[in-house]
Parts: sequence; structure tokens; C-alpha cells
Amino acid sequence: MTSRPLGWALALSFCISACGGGNGGGSGGSGGNGGSTVGSTSTSTPTAAAQCSALSGIAIPASAIAEPTGGATVTSATLVETSGEYCQVNGAISPVDTTAPAINFQVNLPTSWNHKALHYGGGGFDGTLITGVDPLDMAPTGTPTPLASGYATFGDDSGHQSTSITDAKFAANDESLANYGGLSLKKTHDVAMLLISKRYAAAPSKTYFFGSSTGGRDGLSEVQRWPADYDGIVVNRPALNYTGLRLSNVVLGRALYLNNGAGWLDVAKTVMLQNAVTNACDTLDGVADGIISNVAACKAQSATMLASVRCANGADTGDTCLSDAQIATVQTIAAPLQLPYPLANGVTQYAGYNILAGSVFAGPYTTRDLGQSAVPSNPAGKKDANQWVTGDQWVKYFITRVPTFDSLTFDPLNPGAYQSRVQAVSALTDATSTDLSAYRAKGGKIIMTHGLADEIVSTDSSTDYYNGLVQRFGQGTVDGFVRFYLMPGVGHGTGPFHPAIDSLSALDQWVENGVAPGTLTMTDLNAATRGRSRPLCRYPLWPRYMGGDANTASSFACVSA
Repeated sequence: MTSRPLGWALALSFCISACGGGNGGGSGGSGGNGGSTVGSTSTSTPTAAAQCSALSGIAIPASAIAEPTGGATVTSATLVETSGEYCQVNGAISPVDTTAPAINFQVNLPTSWNHKALHYGGGGFDGTLITGVDPLDMAPTGTPTPLASGYATFGDDSGHQSTSITDAKFAANDESLANYGGLSLKKTHDVAMLLISKRYAAAPSKTYFFGSSTGGRDGLSEVQRWPADYDGIVVNRPALNYTGLRLSNVVLGRALYLNNGAGWLDVAKTVMLQNAVTNACDTLDGVADGIISNVAACKAQSATMLASVRCANGADTGDTCLSDAQIATVQTIAAPLQLPYPLANGVTQYAGYNILAGSVFAGPYTTRDLGQSAVPSNPAGKKDANQWVTGDQWVKYFITRVPTFDSLTFDPLNPGAYQSRVQAVSALTDATSTDLSAYRAKGGKIIMTHGLADEIVSTDSSTDYYNGLVQRFGQGTVDGFVRFYLMPGVGHGTGPFHPAIDSLSALDQWVENGVAPGTLTMTDLNAATRGRSRPLCRYPLWPRYMGGDANTASSFACVSA
């Protein structure tokens, strides 16, 4: 499904009468009013405002976009004088199916261009326009936005509009679902490249992608399906095994809510369990700091730890212990989901969560929990377990397309007549292919991070993918184009360590100058521990305290045991 970048000549073909006196401001110059005279011929460079306004109203035919659309239209182009002066271009990509929603996009074209472009990914079920003007996820405090640094930036809403990132109603439409699965990314990319070439009379020298969670899946989808389009990507906590994730959501909900909610854990029980895990494992990395770094050693003692929180005789006696049914739920969350049928790319597993090794499902670091009632709503709502909300929406709109369907009756291990639908949706949405041969051959680079305390996307789903790359290519080859980092104490935007990492600069140095990132540094943004730092170790290493100031990265060493 690869395609060649849009040509410069193609970009010029859309210069309509509004283009006025020029095809852009050269290589991102100031767009001033200066001119020159050669003999009797006088030429002038249009102002930045004129170059921007010339983009308004441009109609882009479907033939200029590699995936099927009804064409695209620029609805507005406005010169903005914040974040450095830039031209904000908004528009819509029309669907082929007239009952499907359009893809709304935004492309930002800085007057002082650095010759690079950056595509932003989305989150959850998307539905909100990603403008490309915001700071990057986990950006260090005070870091200029990519746009302010001269990147042309762009994003979209994935091809549907919603006020909630947990609303999956859009997936009842085939084209809308395919757009969310990845096609909107390619369509927006092609439109953005055309507009960039139109504004600057040049294509970007480098094009990057940055995304977290669903946006992380987006980035991996791009390089798996359209490897020629990007030179480097940063993907954080990627929901790459998307169908496995949603099946796991359903398994979690069934463990909590079937059998009259016997396996449900309230917030108090969840916090009690997390505290027991921290007490047992915090110092396994050499220091008591509220962060579990030696996850392997922590998992090795999980059976003993669970026994210590078991209620007498296994019956529920209150929030100071867990019943046998509740322990079974915890074990279900921690264990990999093994499927008796294959998903896309032959995947038959979704990894378990580190609930017994530091994942934060409730408490001071997250408002997400396992629900406020042992009886869920139908459809699942705000009082239900966060993962169950997304699992329920996925079953209702991605799979059964029956809005009133009781998702607790859907068995991921035996979906019956829905198995073929699950597999078809997997082919549309998952980013699990390890065949990155074309991307590696063109020199593409990947920086991937994942928090070891993630409670939404399994950390080990990223580990499984990375190990799959090593199995396909060998460690030496993978080292040449992938860097993978696990972050202790870091949840899904939550956790006892809220990291700041300048990953875009690390990616740019690698792509532009061949300087591969080694051990990086992450700084804590949590209010109570703000400013402390830790080394960000390349997988499979983790940070062990070696002595000195426990709030300083230099007091830790990246070790394997």
C-alpha cells in the first residue's frame, strides 16, 4: 500500500487565479515586499499575508490524494501572528460515501520555515481536530512548540466529529471506520504536502510524525503502510495491537461485572492493592522513591504479594483485603489474553498489564479506576471502569453495529458468528506488522516509549512488538533504526512520574546527523516531585540507584539485572 510523494508539478497545477503574483516565498523567507529589476522586467515577492490568502478556496481533486476521496477543499487560510507568524489553513476532505463524515484538517505554514514538516497523531476514538499548534506530549517545560521552531505542522480529526474521545458511533459507517483505521492519515498527509509545496515552492526536506496512544498507533500505521512518506516517527504508549486491546477491554469488563459483580474492585480495594505492590517492590531498584523500576523482580513475587492481601477463607470482608473472585480479576488483568484465532498479521495475543508491578488503576495519580459500581450501565458510562467504556463502545459499533447490544454477552475467546468481523476490523485498524523493510531501507527512524505503569495500553504490547522486530531483522539491524525505551512509574498520562522528554530533538538529530540516541533523561512534572530526573534507559535496561542524590539521574545506572 505504498505510494510515491506528490510531485511538485502536481502542486503547481492547483494554482488558481487567487494565487496572484507568485508560487510561495522561496525557502520560508519572510515574504517581504522587496523586488528586483532585470532589464525591463520587474518581479516582486508577495507578502506572507498574500501568499497565505492565495491558498484559500483551493479545490484539490481526488486524483491528487493516494487513497479514495471526493477531493478536498481549503475553506480558510489566515495569517496568524502567534507562535511565530504562520498561515493557518483549514479545510475538509470529502468522502466517497456521501453518508460518511468529511475529514477536517489543519495545516500550519510558518513564515520562517525550517524546511521540515511534522504530522500530529490523535487519541482515543478521536473525533476532535488535531490542530498541530499545541506543545508535544511530554515536551519539557519551556520548549517551543514545533510550529514556533519552524516546522510546518498538520493534523486532522480522523474522519469524524465528536465531543468525546470515547464515542465510537462513527464506526457504524464503513468509510468512517476505515479513515479512523489509518486512511485519514494518508489523505491528510497528501493534502498537507501539496499545500506545503504550494506555499514554499518546495517539498519538506524531512517529514516526521509524533503521536501517543491512538496517535502512537497512527505513527506505526504510517510507516507500515506508507513507508515512503516519513523520515522519522516518535510513538509513545502506542495502541498498536488495537483489536487485541479492545478484546482485552471486554475481558476486563467481564471479569469485573459477570457473576453479579463478585469480581469487581472498588477504588479503596484497588488503592489497597497498589499500595501493597509498592510496599513490596519499591526498593527492588535500590531506593524508596514511590517508583517501581525493577518490574521483572516485582512480577516474580506477585503470587506472594497476592496471598498477603487475600481475605480470610477467600470471602469478601471489606476494603482491607481481596476475595478470591477479586484476586481472579486481578490475575485476569495481569495475564496475557491468548486468542484461539488470529488477528491481523497472525497476532494471537494481547499482553497483560503491570497491575502487580506498578500500574496505576486508581488513586492520587489518576482519576481512572475500575468503576464505581459492581453493576455497569448499558451503554457503559462515566461511572463504569474506564477500559470497559471503550470496550463496550467497540463491541457496539465496530463489531456488532447494534447500539443496544449487551457487550457482557460478547466472549472474546469465542465470538461465534462475529469472529470474522473481529478479524476484518483488525485488518483495518491494527498496526502490528513487523515488516518495516521499506521504511528501514529508506533510512527511516523510530523512537518508541512506553510507561511501565500504563493502565490503559499494555506496556508489554509494545515490548512484544519490539521483540517481533528483533526476531524479524536481528538485534543489530533493529539498533540501526529503532530505539525503544520503557519509563518506570509512568502511566497513561498518569503515574508517580510524569515525564518530560525532548524526543523530537533526539529524533531530528538521528535523522539529520546520524546521531543515534542512547540513554536519554526524563524529568518529573508532577507537582510534588517536580524537577527530579531519571535516566531513560534503552530496553531491556532499567535504572538502578547507585548512591547519591535520589532526585538526580546521575545517581542511577542503566542495568539489566
